[in-house]
Amino acid sequence: MKKAIYTNIVVSFLSVILNLAFKVYVAHIISKNELALYFTSIDIFTMTLLVLVGFRSSMVVTFAQTKDDEKIINTFRIVLIIALLLVWTLVIPYLMHVLKVHVGYWYLVFTAIALSSSVYFSNIIAMYRLYSIINKTTFLEPAFMIIWFIVFMYLFNVRGLKPLFLSTIFTAFSISLFIYFKKRTTIETVKLKKPKWDNITSKFLKNSLISTIEFGSGIVMMYTAVLLMIKYYPLGDLGDFQVVSKPVLTYMIMMFVFPIFRFVLPELSKLYKEKQYDKIKSIKKWVYGYSFIVSFAFVIFSLLFSDIFVKWLFPALYSEASLMIKHLSFFFVFIMLNAYQISMIKASGDFLSALLIRAWGIVSLVVIFYLIYNLYSKNIISVVVSLAGSYLSMFLVSYFKERTILNKINNTNL
Repeated sequence: MKKAIYTNIVVSFLSVILNLAFKVYVAHIISKNELALYFTSIDIFTMTLLVLVGFRSSMVVTFAQTKDDEKIINTFRIVLIIALLLVWTLVIPYLMHVLKVHVGYWYLVFTAIALSSSVYFSNIIAMYRLYSIINKTTFLEPAFMIIWFIVFMYLFNVRGLKPLFLSTIFTAFSISLFIYFKKRTTIETVKLKKPKWDNITSKFLKNSLISTIEFGSGIVMMYTAVLLMIKYYPLGDLGDFQVVSKPVLTYMIMMFVFPIFRFVLPELSKLYKEKQYDKIKSIKKWVYGYSFIVSFAFVIFSLLFSDIFVKWLFPALYSEASLMIKHLSFFFVFIMLNAYQISMIKASGDFLSALLIRAWGIVSLVVIFYLIYNLYSKNIISVVVSLAGSYLSMFLVSYFKERTILNKINNTNL
């Protein structure tokens, strides 16, 4: 498990370098307002397609228990079609008529289709635990994004938001095709057929629904911060967060938090079923050490180098973003530890508690923001502090729930 996590960190770091290089480059050649609209649009697509991503953990757990990939995948295919139709009919009109994203109707349609395809194939390789392919796609995604952007921007002379959306579309389809052909070398494609409704299907859909809402709550929390910025602050401040601060936080989460869900959760599920209390405690000790080391390094880097980092890589318009990064770095440890806590809670089968904890995070974000905004400061940093405070509040609630679970396992062994 530890080896898989360390490998994923290296691959994710290379992916982050490519991703960051791309963002820095487009920040110099595309206007700040256009970039804010593009990244906000992708956030909305991501949030509305989260039902597909939320199926991942349920697919992994159900397949490990039943090995019935035919039933799982065909059920997931139906959900994918329904989700795509909802995005098509509800989200795209919102982007066009409310946010005024002027790129053309079919650009948005194919963005939705391409992102759905990419999520579908990513879930499949996660279910089969094809970690080698997962690591390769982690690196290839930003590489494809850069290549396709260069093609459309310079070979076809496309301008404005269009090359960004086109590169997103073609990147998602490229990743889908790569996964499809790589997977075929080891695992046969499941034939399309109507799934039978039984207890396995019912439990799978129930866990998937709860997991979807729980996973989506993290995205909703981030987008709640974006909505607060849209409502109370100018577009330039939103650009600081969307183009610089949020991507930095996202990169840290991708490198150091996602591996906990990918590799620690399956191990905890197995150990919980076997009531291996000592091994669970050993994993917890390692995760805590890992989290404090990473978070301490992030704090030191942000205090010493974030100003230089932003000034060197981004235009002067984004200088205020470094202060956001500094505030977020102090609370990153709680994001990592809460990821472990949520994994332990889900491993015990208590998906509902995991969901309620995430929901509490969203509520606390809004409450903390309005308290700060009305009683202390109306500065844009109040949104960032509120976001950080919500992660702290989730950690505190999760701590007591996780301790209850561990005590239950220990008492069972006694």
